[in-house]
Amino acid sequence: MKYVSLHTHTTFSFGDGYGPVSHHVSRIEELGMSALAVTEHGNVSSFVELEKACRAKGIKPIFGCEIYFAPPKTMQKCHMILLAMNQIGLQNLNRLITRSWVNFYRWPTVHLEDLEANNEGIIALSGCSDSALSCTLYGGKYFGPKTMELDKGRVQRAIGLVERFSEIFDEGRYFLECQRFPLLERTCLINQANEKLSARTGVQLVATSDVHYPKATDQPMQKILHASHRGSSVDVIESQWEWDVKLTYPTSDLEILNDMLKTGMSEDAARQAITNTALIADRCNVELPKAPLPKFVQGPDDWKPWV
Repeated sequence: MKYVSLHTHTTFSFGDGYGPVSHHVSRIEELGMSALAVTEHGNVSSFVELEKACRAKGIKPIFGCEIYFAPPKTMQKCHMILLAMNQIGLQNLNRLITRSWVNFYRWPTVHLEDLEANNEGIIALSGCSDSALSCTLYGGKYFGPKTMELDKGRVQRAIGLVERFSEIFDEGRYFLECQRFPLLERTCLINQANEKLSARTGVQLVATSDVHYPKATDQPMQKILHASHRGSSVDVIESQWEWDVKLTYPTSDLEILNDMLKTGMSEDAARQAITNTALIADRCNVELPKAPLPKFVQGPDDWKPWV
């Protein structure tokens, strides 16, 4: 497959993602993908497992995070994907996650000034339907009630936001994320709007699957995780979410292409968004730093433990 998953959650996305990292990597190997980005919610705890599993399978690991983004003291958070391109990017990603826990307000939170100060070596994707860009266009989070209607004011603010992030993540490090969910009306509207924003601003599109479990048959486990994480029940969770949408990997490039087309994107835009996943993967080349194992000195032969 040419397509690379750049938005992926494992069990380290506590209460939301399912499947050990190794299971996701094995699924990637089955599908013939060359790389995998793991982007947990607000943490980087899966990095070591990702590197071990990927190296064993000959797959490139890409180290990322889905951050919670918001102004200070804002209860509701927007989402955004960050991917480390190089060692500097890995260091900056770690700094951002550390800062987010210092800024903790309901969730670990990254502020705009944090991104301005620590963006070198990082590629950013605009995010899902709960991103700052999506909510600027169609409401939600701290941008007011959700709507299915666009107006000139929202479009102009969205253009301004794209230009601002493009300045922060300069040299083509900012991408407009388009997801493969034609059954979600909001996603369809966002994908179509992002295609127009791309034509207007020159910022490129990228396709994602917002993966939360290795296979479609794993979806029931995510219901259980959601219920337990929220102190609820599966029955209640089923009534609150759109479970017809499978948050897992496409089985082929053709499958994700067809999904993107069904959201209302043009064929040229959909193909470029898929191609850009591999181009981004090529730009991300990181190896986790290693420390030597500690050395333990042998004690004297007559040494006895203190009792």
